Amino acid sequence: MSAVREQAPDAARCIRPVGRLRPPVAADGGPALTRETHIRQIHIRETRNREFPAREFTDDEARWRAVLRRDRRADGAFCYSVLTTGTYSRPSCGSRHARRANTVFFPDPAAAERAGFRPCRRCRPDQTGADAHVEAVVRSCRLMEASGEIPSLGELAAATGFSRFHFHRVFTVLTGITPKAYATACRADRLRQAIPRTRTITEAIYEAGFNSSGNFYALAQRLLGMTPTAFKNSGRGLDIHYAFADCELGPLLVGTTAAGVCAALFGPDTETLLRRLRGRFAQSALTAADLGLGRRLAVTLCGAAPPADGHAIPWDIRRRALGERLRAELNAA
Repeated sequence: MSAVREQAPDAARCIRPVGRLRPPVAADGGPALTRETHIRQIHIRETRNREFPAREFTDDEARWRAVLRRDRRADGAFCYSVLTTGTYSRPSCGSRHARRANTVFFPDPAAAERAGFRPCRRCRPDQTGADAHVEAVVRSCRLMEASGEIPSLGELAAATGFSRFHFHRVFTVLTGITPKAYATACRADRLRQAIPRTRTITEAIYEAGFNSSGNFYALAQRLLGMTPTAFKNSGRGLDIHYAFADCELGPLLVGTTAAGVCAALFGPDTETLLRRLRGRFAQSALTAADLGLGRRLAVTLCGAAPPADGHAIPWDIRRRALGERLRAELNAA
């Protein structure tokens, strides 16, 4: 819906949606209704004789208190619209609160849109709860993938419009790992990409987003399954055992050294996966995994699949999350 800017009476700038929100001229030929009065009349017409889904939010003052609390229990019970922005939001939206005088309530997104409001781009009130959760997880994952610095939990939650606790719970349910664990997986991927193309390990440290080399080497060995120098030298002098498994994300190969998991690869078939492992660690001695590793991998996979709701998450995110979970659990075994 297009929008134009108009000068408010108090010289503040506001957005007036064009079209359906244009107030009509009074029937008696008098002055036109103000835009705010027109919207409030629509609000009264939309809510008259209609029950809000939750009895707890039975009047506008109760709904306003829910908005101030960002109460997630109110999501789906109503939505609220802001006159000065022309948008409508979920009660739990993390956006800055508008003035009460500029806020009106509607039973559902359809009623708000009939009044001419457009959905908030932060909380996406026009989407179902499951859609909003998937979008929040995907958005936060892309932020972690793009950032050299690991975003804090608060920064990720703010970017999705969720509270810290709710965001952490939704992310873990849909991916099977915590946001911190996913950020660790992203950092490990950047490190694997940086080490071969930089002249020195020090350069790789900073290119991968590490601020200093203080605790880099101990952390890097846990992430890589070997020292950074051994990784740069294609695994020279190392014995790498590997095992195959089938999972819902396709054929999987896991490679391990004495220091831990060095590879978790997904691909179309076992031949392709083994060729990729050999290409990455051309100077190592590759041997088939012992039965102990195969059993540990099978047991870990049995409990590693995320719930069915996570199937809407893109495959690259699901594979990175599963790879990180396998690395952490197999290293701890």
